Amino acid sequence: MAIDIKTALLYPGLAVAAGIFIGMSLEREPDATSATARTADVEQSLVAAAPTPEAGLAMTMEIQRLQAMLQAEVEARRGLERRFEVLQRKVAALDDPGLAPAPASEATEAPELPGEGDSAEPGWFNQQALLDSGMDSTLAGELKVFFEQMEMERLFLRDRAAREGWDREQLRNEFSLLESREEELKQRLGEDGYDAYLYASGQPNRVAVTSVLESAQAGQAGIRTGDQILRYDSQRIYDWRDLREATTSGDLSDTIEVEVERDGESLSFYLARGPLGIRMNSVSVAP
Repeated sequence: MAIDIKTALLYPGLAVAAGIFIGMSLEREPDATSATARTADVEQSLVAAAPTPEAGLAMTMEIQRLQAMLQAEVEARRGLERRFEVLQRKVAALDDPGLAPAPASEATEAPELPGEGDSAEPGWFNQQALLDSGMDSTLAGELKVFFEQMEMERLFLRDRAAREGWDREQLRNEFSLLESREEELKQRLGEDGYDAYLYASGQPNRVAVTSVLESAQAGQAGIRTGDQILRYDSQRIYDWRDLREATTSGDLSDTIEVEVERDGESLSFYLARGPLGIRMNSVSVAP
């Protein structure tokens, strides 16, 4: 029987097409299986990554710890800013830029600044401290104005000295004029009022004993570390320079009274005039 040539060509073509279709079907089956496997792997990894209650508690505690550390850093920075501000004010208020250190027998240490162990508010002048000491509001306001005027005059004096090239002696003389106004204020206010003013303005108003030579007369008499020296030979002592000047004046043969405050109690010691044998620190303490 004769076969048509078109028929002869049709059968091989169908066979090839069928083979291609079967091959494609076989290839798709593994892809579907792999996709299912990959989905299962992802689900397992998500379950494994989900935090357990214990892990969640640990993360919460870590967050709280970091928050506490951050708050501590903030408070520390604020404290440093307060110290820096007060230190700037003290530098500006120095009346003797060439002041020599105290003798070794009466050496001083770095002054304590307001904000450490007292309630002085940050700022240049704590007017509320005057009111707390019992001073009337009118006088407290006048003292605030006086303090600010003095501070500005000191700043302008230093500015002028830098611009005009003053020598140290000229600057010292100009500051002495301002010092005389402070002395007038001290006489006007009296000891207690001036003491409150110094504290309100962030200036030292006490001399604290930081260490004592046991063999020196202060140690032999019973003066202790932590005592605050209030008077030397009836002279009110506000900072270490007052004490140094008092001990170097008068006759060494004199017996003088040294009044100290210890735990809120006033004590008197009778010593020979001259070096006490202590280390001291000018501090600012609420009256």
